[in-house]
Amino acid sequence: MLSVALNERTMYDDFDLEKEILYFNVGTEGLVSLHAHNYNRKVQLSPSELKALLSREGYYALSSSCYINLSRIKAIISGVIYFDSRHNEPKMLAVGKRTEQKLKQLIAI
Repeated sequence: MLSVALNERTMYDDFDLEKEILYFNVGTEGLVSLHAHNYNRKVQLSPSELKALLSREGYYALSSSCYINLSRIKAIISGVIYFDSRHNEPKMLAVGKRTEQKLKQLIAI
């Protein structure tokens, strides 16, 4: 069981958060769900690691628990954020009009 916990820690350390992660959700007690193009990972972070992750530049808080990587957004069309130029991938997020306008100003698309 301990080896599994250590394995999870090294998987988080191996992520390139700017290049791989599209968005992440923060759960209770430091559980973070990382979403990339081809995979989703749930990792348990310490309070200091979680604080460092939440304070990273380049991420925008869509809600109190969902943070989006601004550099990975390819398009925002009709309240839907797309992370690929094909606009048909399963990794997309719906947002309200006000949030859509704010994101378009932040990334200038």
